[in-house]
Amino acid sequence: MEKGYSIVVTSTDSSVSKYVFISKKRFKIILAIILLVAIIVVIAVANYSRVSYHALEAVLLKRRSVEIEREFEKLQEIKRNLEIAEMNNRKLRIMLGIEKNPTEVEPVINETSSGYSERINMMVNNHENVPSLLPAMGRISRRFTSGHKGIDFAAPRFSPVVAAASGVIRATGWDAIYGNYVIIDHTVNYATFYGHLNSINVKKDNKVNCGAVIGTVGSTGKSTSPHLHYEVRFRQESVDPRGYLPLVLNLKE
Repeated sequence: MEKGYSIVVTSTDSSVSKYVFISKKRFKIILAIILLVAIIVVIAVANYSRVSYHALEAVLLKRRSVEIEREFEKLQEIKRNLEIAEMNNRKLRIMLGIEKNPTEVEPVINETSSGYSERINMMVNNHENVPSLLPAMGRISRRFTSGHKGIDFAAPRFSPVVAAASGVIRATGWDAIYGNYVIIDHTVNYATFYGHLNSINVKKDNKVNCGAVIGTVGSTGKSTSPHLHYEVRFRQESVDPRGYLPLVLNLKE
């Protein structure tokens, strides 16, 4: 006789009973199927919970990101308002005679730049719109190095900053290091960068002539005193701007 298990089903209102016989082999198969289904259900529930958790986490992160962006915009607005307030306050002090206008800083010229470009191995094409005009009247306070991709002109706040050559405004904006900045494309090869501006007088895609005022000297961004950070970029690489200036200024740190 085949060994197995008998299941008796009896109704409470009837004396009739039904018997179901399940062999051991079939019982094991049924038990294995039940266990497999249980495992699949547990895995599915676990995966669903994990996916739900990540989805919720993504929603929370997105909300937090939006909140951070709003807070950053508020901080930027507060910073701009403080700069405007500082500028207006200074103008008011000057008008009331409490503070005098800053003394103009005149450039100190000690030699001409004849042959300078060749000495630093720069090729200047006379047929191109080369940025060779002084962008601001002031003393060079910091020179071009491997760690400082430009030169700094120390000049009074609100001094005009002009385009070193004719071109098109590629970008204007704010940078954590250089503060208010302007980038001008002069040719396919040449572009210039002007940083730490107090104000910007041009907009993106504006055409500017050589010598046109594009902004004023300031101390925005990471700066300890009013100055202009000026870069010349040749084929997207920063080069020493002194190689393109008509005169070399006295270099004192």
